[in-house]
Amino acid sequence: MSQQLLNLPRKWLIFTVTATGTFMGTLDGGVVNVALPSIANQFNANIENIQFIVTIYLLAVTCFLPIFGKLSDLYSRKKLYLGGFFVFGVGSILCSLAGSLPMMIFARAVQGLGSSAMMANSQAIIAKAFSGKDRGRALGGIGAVVALGSLAGPAVGGFLIQHFGWPSVFWVNLPVCAIGIWRGLQIIPRFNPKSKMRMDMWGAVFFLISCFSFLYALNDGPSKHWNAPIILGAFATAAVFFGLFYYRERVSKTPFIGLSIFKVRAISYGYAVAVLGFMAVFTNSVLFPFYAADILHLDPVQTGLLILPFPVALALSSPISGLLSEKYPARLITTIGLGLVIAGTLMFSFMDGETSFFYIALAQLIAGCGSGTFQVPNNNTVISAAPKNKLGIVSSVNALARNAGMIMGIALSVAVYAAVQNLFISRGAAPDAAFLHGYQAAMWFGAAVALAGGILSAKRD
Repeated sequence: MSQQLLNLPRKWLIFTVTATGTFMGTLDGGVVNVALPSIANQFNANIENIQFIVTIYLLAVTCFLPIFGKLSDLYSRKKLYLGGFFVFGVGSILCSLAGSLPMMIFARAVQGLGSSAMMANSQAIIAKAFSGKDRGRALGGIGAVVALGSLAGPAVGGFLIQHFGWPSVFWVNLPVCAIGIWRGLQIIPRFNPKSKMRMDMWGAVFFLISCFSFLYALNDGPSKHWNAPIILGAFATAAVFFGLFYYRERVSKTPFIGLSIFKVRAISYGYAVAVLGFMAVFTNSVLFPFYAADILHLDPVQTGLLILPFPVALALSSPISGLLSEKYPARLITTIGLGLVIAGTLMFSFMDGETSFFYIALAQLIAGCGSGTFQVPNNNTVISAAPKNKLGIVSSVNALARNAGMIMGIALSVAVYAAVQNLFISRGAAPDAAFLHGYQAAMWFGAAVALAGGILSAKRD
């Protein structure tokens, strides 16, 4: 179906299907974060190990994004997107049945593959269905859906855990998957690409090995120690295969990604800002539930309620940011958004065992508003600058940048937390005091990353 035939009502019907997948992914993230302490108790795991439930999902999503994005440029975006729904549903069933931490990690990897297929195609489908001002509004709407999923996640997760146990948090994905597949078959057009180019399989393999090795080493470095042979070997493997990938990109007639996209200033700066922005936002995602449980001694429902202000602010700021992007430069809006992320993260860095709920809620609101403000115009800038025949790969690498930022934000914040906590424990500090010192240091790290992103955003065209 050509873009000319997509009238406004049909465009927004397509939007509802992509929004369904986005909602499910963010809902799952929220309920899993709230469930982490309960899952940790079930499997007798510490923070350094339990974080892999989150990061293995992000690893699978991130590493396969360019592959699914490239396939969407060559084959059917519709089939890949709806196939992602199905695989995500299978992964959710496996998660609910997991009887050990390794089984849970495997199931989350399956979920990640499904989510990757959806995420790689979501923005590309939006970009094909919408153009001009409508595109900014649609991306702003997706940002609001992200917030609604995040908003519902902690509340739904807390309720389910309280009454049915942690396995129940994965059941909620199944009806959403069924609805998404059913409506997608009816509504999403084929959008079959005209290109007959083939995918460079060697380039894809080299990229996959390099990406996974690097992110694995980054994630496991804090728990296994940075000088452990397996971590040093993973970093070395990442470097070798990245070199092979780069060489393959230079000599292949049909490169896997095509390094020419990074010569477009709007795209390269947008990617860098996405990495830094999401690193800053995710420094608090794993640590805060443990702060609420171990320092404030809150139950899952109360923890979920304290997380809610962040997605509320995200839901309100995302569509507003989309509308503002029609009138003002992306550089201005994204820089203001990252400034708010800095302010909110700095507020987290001053929290202790006596911090009021009002203060915590205000910090969540400011950080959430900053996240929603910087994301939409940054995404729109990247997508609008993409060549038509590389829309899928540009969109998927944009998603890769976001997810790589999430993984690095989680891994490095936990590393900072663990290092500072261990330092204070070695000096004889009480466990709660050592936790707070580690938590506060991690939040200072997040603020510094957001500052770097804000400076880079201010410098772009």
